[in-house]
Amino acid sequence: VATNPMTSMPNTARIRKTLEKLECLIVQDSYVDVETTQYAHIYFPAATWAEKEGVFTNTERRVNIVRQVTEPHANSRSDLWIFNQMAKRFPQGAKVKFPEAPSDVFDEMAYLSRGRLVDISGMNHELIEKKRGIQWPYRADDVAVKEKGDQRLYEKGGFRYADGKAKLIPLPYIENNEVPDDEYPLWLNSGRVVEHFHTRTKTGKVGNCNKFSPTPYMEINPDAAEELGIEHMTYVRVVSRRGDAVVLAQLTHRVPRNMVFIPFHYHDCVNRLTKGLLDPHSRQPAFKQSAVRIEHVNQEEAARLNVEMREF
Repeated sequence: VATNPMTSMPNTARIRKTLEKLECLIVQDSYVDVETTQYAHIYFPAATWAEKEGVFTNTERRVNIVRQVTEPHANSRSDLWIFNQMAKRFPQGAKVKFPEAPSDVFDEMAYLSRGRLVDISGMNHELIEKKRGIQWPYRADDVAVKEKGDQRLYEKGGFRYADGKAKLIPLPYIENNEVPDDEYPLWLNSGRVVEHFHTRTKTGKVGNCNKFSPTPYMEINPDAAEELGIEHMTYVRVVSRRGDAVVLAQLTHRVPRNMVFIPFHYHDCVNRLTKGLLDPHSRQPAFKQSAVRIEHVNQEEAARLNVEMREF
């Protein structure tokens, strides 16, 4: 649902094999032209944010109402409608009452949040809209005494422990499972660029975003590039123990000599190289623990492959 693991997840060769084995894969997204949809048995077109009602929470914990401003395009439907229709078709669905309105879902979430740090039990759609946004926590007993929730967490002191003190928990250092060696001498660092959001499902359709970041590329230190015989704005093949990707080399001092950087936004690119190892505590993939080498490649063939990577 609204995700694209064939681009965003590590070791996409493994993800591809997994998706191909599924008896039924349902993809629910506002855009049909995402990589993962290639493996779907069923595709559900989902409404975008302006075509449905709900709430939005920003980075200062402020919850605001999002009102529907237009009807869903063509035969697309809201996520809630799709979930309900799917659930009702399972045998267990006949025994459960499903909320039909977004406000009903929010009321249930508010009830279940009682006593937690993210306590929104005092909120509902009507009150949020009336107050033009409320910051959590906003408990049921806060309604009569607080206008818009807590502006700052912990401002009055005290954490949610018996002694009121925060707990600083040291975690054991675990050596990287993969490190550079003679065969794969460079660290691979993947990340974001300002022009694109996630897997380019939306920003890939925006002309100005593609104008400034149109193609998969690799940043490499000039000293490392000179040693490897790589020139600025030429194509190279990056190879790891899991796969390879063709990218455009950009020489820059922003990265150290023993590292290369590749944005993760592009189809069939950097996550062909990364490994699927997960952190045992956070379950976060080890996106930044892969070793790679750089190879020269036929420029004409590389240009064709590079264009294919940005088709989605």
